Amino acid sequence: MKRLKYLLIAGVSLLLTSCENFLDRQPESSLSGETFWTSEQDLKTWNAGMYDGLQSTLRTNWFYWGELRSGVYAERGTAYDRNLLYNGLNSQSGSSSWSDLYKTIYRANAAIKHIPTSPIGSSVSAPYLGQAYAMRALMYFYAIRVWGGVPKITEPMEDVSSQERYYGRTSVEELKAFILEDIEKALEHIGASTDMSSASKYYLNRGAIMALRVDVLMWYKEYDKALVAANDLLTNYKYSLEPASTYSSMFLNPSSSKEMIFNLFWNYEEDSNGFGYAQELASGSNTIRYHPTKAYYKELVSRKREDNRVTMIMDTFAISYFITPDEMIDESYEKAMNGDYGNAANFQIKCPKFTEYGATANDGRPGYSYVANGSCSTHMPIYRLADILLLKAEALVLGTHKDYQGAINIVNQIRERAGWENTAVLEDYPTEKDLIKLIIDERTIELWAEGKRWFDVVRMHDANGKSLAFSVAANYPNNETPDERVPLIKESEAHKLLWPIDVNTLNNDPKLEQTPGYDK
Repeated sequence: MKRLKYLLIAGVSLLLTSCENFLDRQPESSLSGETFWTSEQDLKTWNAGMYDGLQSTLRTNWFYWGELRSGVYAERGTAYDRNLLYNGLNSQSGSSSWSDLYKTIYRANAAIKHIPTSPIGSSVSAPYLGQAYAMRALMYFYAIRVWGGVPKITEPMEDVSSQERYYGRTSVEELKAFILEDIEKALEHIGASTDMSSASKYYLNRGAIMALRVDVLMWYKEYDKALVAANDLLTNYKYSLEPASTYSSMFLNPSSSKEMIFNLFWNYEEDSNGFGYAQELASGSNTIRYHPTKAYYKELVSRKREDNRVTMIMDTFAISYFITPDEMIDESYEKAMNGDYGNAANFQIKCPKFTEYGATANDGRPGYSYVANGSCSTHMPIYRLADILLLKAEALVLGTHKDYQGAINIVNQIRERAGWENTAVLEDYPTEKDLIKLIIDERTIELWAEGKRWFDVVRMHDANGKSLAFSVAANYPNNETPDERVPLIKESEAHKLLWPIDVNTLNNDPKLEQTPGYDK
């Protein structure tokens, strides 16, 4: 991705003034059709810039936006953020800035504007145009889930003297139509082939765009349409669940996996920093910031010899050096935190999901080769088949085409692959509320640390149509209230479903209004 930056700096003069008044955007494109957009190499260069923007947007926000506030993490070490962890958001929270997200949108806008008028034949340029539409849709989909209504900007930033300088919010419903329209345009241009068995996992190809469509439709509770899209993807695109024997390897080498659909590619040497996975959950150089709550630890140890996913969430190798497997019981978490097994600081439940295993990695003993925070290269899944299957299960419960047994079958399919023989039986889940609880619990363990759970609890709802974020059913007791289940968010604090806009962006745009419920 550095290549884009070098080419632009070396070969192109970019505008460098007045960027503060464009929602903190930096000028990305003073490139006219006469100086750029004239060869496929130009398209490749610009395309790399879009994905570079995606990387910057999600480097840490994959976790802060999609995981941290979801009720299954507790603080560890010294660099944690209790405000974020317990929903104490404010306009100075680092992840309240949408700067990187909009930079990515501007880059997509430039491609959407210039590719159709470039001299490059459509047979070559169409896939790049399709990716631009898809990237813009993906970025706006993140935006509406994080902030609700956001400015809809469809033009690249090219001339600060004549372009609109200030933008207000566009409604979530209007953005829904806009996102779905971009998805349709992306599919139109990306190509008709549905054989994704050997497709790259690092580009927005047709399979990835279809997965995005399913996700967007589920978010907007268009369950029947989401079911149609999910069935199309599951039936026609030649993806398949990774077998149990190679389950863990797909997180390290997604390119060879038929389950992976779309992954964010991060290489610390190319991207000048480490991906946020290490610093948050799996550091080899510092104490990790977060690990599972006591309540979720109990859930994990109850499955420790049965469910292969447990060892993807909890490094049982490391723990076993001061707590034997037989001692990994409900009470061991509290005992370890109290220092009963030695220095309490050593009790870190690291998540090895994206870490290489080595026979001598842990001071000459078997374990995981955790890397320093600044050296973390992670190929974070954005979409994979298990995710889409479980979204289909949800649609089978909540849509008009009810198939409760079909939803149960999907959950059991996911469990069986993981080696967990606790088969779900429909009679044990007599209501839709029970089925939704089953599905969200399955998504929690299956998609742990993949930036999904917060969005899941917000999207899913109870029998009264209320978000599960307001329900005790979706939450586990946290370490602050270990003896009781409490909602992630009180209904009186419903504004916390969304993030505030950061103070700098607000100060620079008089048309913007703060997310209701937050102070400027």
